[in-house]
Amino acid sequence: MSTAPNMKKIQLPPNLKIDPKTKNSAFSPFKILKVDAVPLQNEEEDTIEEEENEESSEELDIDEEEDDEVVWFVPPQPTLVVPLPGRLNVAVLDKSDLLTEAGSIHLSANVFGQDPIRVDILKRVVQYQRDKKRGRRKAKSKTISEVSGSGRKVRAQKGGGIARAGHSRPAHWRGGARAHGPKGNIQDYTTKLNKHVRKLGLVNALSQKLKEGNLILINDMMLESHRTNELSKLFQSVGLAGKTGTPTLLVDWLEEEKEQSVSHLPVNLVVASGNIPRLKILSQGYLNVFDIIKYEKLIMTLSAVTALEERLEGVTY
Repeated sequence: MSTAPNMKKIQLPPNLKIDPKTKNSAFSPFKILKVDAVPLQNEEEDTIEEEENEESSEELDIDEEEDDEVVWFVPPQPTLVVPLPGRLNVAVLDKSDLLTEAGSIHLSANVFGQDPIRVDILKRVVQYQRDKKRGRRKAKSKTISEVSGSGRKVRAQKGGGIARAGHSRPAHWRGGARAHGPKGNIQDYTTKLNKHVRKLGLVNALSQKLKEGNLILINDMMLESHRTNELSKLFQSVGLAGKTGTPTLLVDWLEEEKEQSVSHLPVNLVVASGNIPRLKILSQGYLNVFDIIKYEKLIMTLSAVTALEERLEGVTY
């Protein structure tokens, strides 16, 4: 008689089928355990072993049916957050193999150790970025007097059995004017947000990524080749980026502009990552709250971490 693990279990009905790939179910992610049921014993054996199996049958709560099995749903165990300051000790991975640790680093508490996370500041910064991207609007549509077309009467007023028409430029006709269109007034959607609040949003977003366990540190990203296949295989080995991988944001920084760099990024990295879906490359100077929240995983090099800590070290509430 097989036993189920010693954890909270929910027995599923036999007619319930769950696709393991589904993500919008209350049972996802889930783990299914199939427990073989106990075959029916003889009456004499039942009377002898009834007391021995009473405790085990109550724990498993299995209906003893002949040639049947019981399906158990094991809810996922919650992942506990590492408390501060132990959370700031992060392993540094090797760029040649993302499963190998090259060392460790202690992050700055002022930049990566904000707790609790100010969700209100994150919301304000994201709204500021979206408004700034929308920018200023100066649209104007043509009126009846401005649309190209003659003012001649299209057809006779009466006798045609059709609606009357004076000219060929009304709003409900093809090629006519735009009804109630924009008048050309400047509409400015940008909003104002202090630079200090924007930096606070960046600090809270970085702290949230570390708290979630979605912050990955790597020694550097100076690639020897510009081939996309090599970089894609490196990320796919740990389930990042690509068509089926986790959306990833990679942040790097070169202190000085060199011959083989583009906007403080290695040129081989920029070229190799151009055709990889669900992967975005940024220098630490362009790191923003919207992209940090949008992408699930955040990969940062040691040079980018050092530059960010120098830039955000004095940010306080």
